[in-house]
Amino acid sequence: MEEEEEPHLPLDIIYKIPEYISDPVSLARVASSSKLWRSIIKETAFLDGLMTRHLDHDFTSSLLLGFFYQDNAEAPDHLWQHHRDKNRCLAPSFMPTSELLPFAGCKEGYSPTSPLSLGNFIQGINSTLNFYEPVASQDSFLVLCHHSKDAEGDPKPDVVCVCNPLTGKVFHLPGLPYKPPHHYALLVTDDINLDGRMTQSFRLVALWNIGKKFIYVYYCSKSRAWWRPAGFPDLMAGLFLVSSSPAAASHGAIHWICGCWKSLAPSHVVTLHVDGEELLYLELPSEAKRNKTPLLANSADGGLLLLLMKGLHMSVWKHKGTGTGNWVRSETIDMTSSLPMRVLKMHASAKIRLEIFRGKSGVVVLWIEGEGLFTFSLGDRSMRKIDNEHVTKKYRFCPYEIDWLSCLAVTNLVSDGLLSLDTEREKAQCRWTSLVADNIPKSR
Repeated sequence: MEEEEEPHLPLDIIYKIPEYISDPVSLARVASSSKLWRSIIKETAFLDGLMTRHLDHDFTSSLLLGFFYQDNAEAPDHLWQHHRDKNRCLAPSFMPTSELLPFAGCKEGYSPTSPLSLGNFIQGINSTLNFYEPVASQDSFLVLCHHSKDAEGDPKPDVVCVCNPLTGKVFHLPGLPYKPPHHYALLVTDDINLDGRMTQSFRLVALWNIGKKFIYVYYCSKSRAWWRPAGFPDLMAGLFLVSSSPAAASHGAIHWICGCWKSLAPSHVVTLHVDGEELLYLELPSEAKRNKTPLLANSADGGLLLLLMKGLHMSVWKHKGTGTGNWVRSETIDMTSSLPMRVLKMHASAKIRLEIFRGKSGVVVLWIEGEGLFTFSLGDRSMRKIDNEHVTKKYRFCPYEIDWLSCLAVTNLVSDGLLSLDTEREKAQCRWTSLVADNIPKSR
């Protein structure tokens, strides 16, 4: 639709149409097509309704734009030893989800698309991010970390930066004055400026689990400094942190799965409230205690989701309220129609492991022995093969899940001309189209 054209429909119908669009990418394209649609979508009443609509437990698969990872084929041994070759770029690569073809149970027809570099979204950043690995992501932000060693072979403090590939912003953090942490977690907060505009701030938490003690510091994007709490909480006696289970972070809290030393099985969810400097515990449902690889995620409303795999069936659990026993099984999925035929024939002996779970998009990353990595969407039940020989479990592999605020912010930059220079507006358009691997109407 041309920018100067208006839809030939009654206004009451026009105002109703965006209410039936639940996909953020599609909504951004609608907002980019004309000033009328854009004015409707930017209205406070519509945005409030949109937020309410997405505070249920439905998954929006298009929120996951793709995966950032460090390509294991780009770094020969001599380059790792000397770190001097500036002609070879080792900045993280990106694979858009939309370019992964649905898996049809055979090895033909995989997507041959070459991965993109982070420099496709943030101009001039490649040469400064050699040897950086993606270590965490949350709500459009991506954490990149450079690990190195001193002359004696001991680990040096990490060098860390946080960027937003969707908006092109890069935050170079001051050096972390400690040895490399065991975990990084990112907490993103929506803020309201004095003029009423929504912005985002973040805290990057670096955490060491030493014995029973949780030692952590965090960097605040508002104060632009690292902060150390007055005290550190201890883990409950008899429990240990399950290192193979990724953390889920949201709303100022970080959640991990803990096991019981007595049974050596998952038993609790431990939650670190960063501001409160305390640990809270939530007992897992009995089904999870008999499972080796449960995964945690945060839902759109900030609640906890638990994903279990038993045989060829996947189950999703939701925790409601604050009580220990308030786990509810929301759905059970029979995977037999999605898995490779060879795996179905093996049945009980098939080895399937849950690797990553994102609660807003509902996308799960699975590792299947003999087949590799796959994505499975809880929203539309689609299965996709991650057909890239350079992506392995050995290397950092971060899903890139966006949020509504950044999505609409980029729409404004591209469509409303809020960027002063055409060249900058064009860069914003290129970032957006590269990340979603599709085209939206160009502004006029």
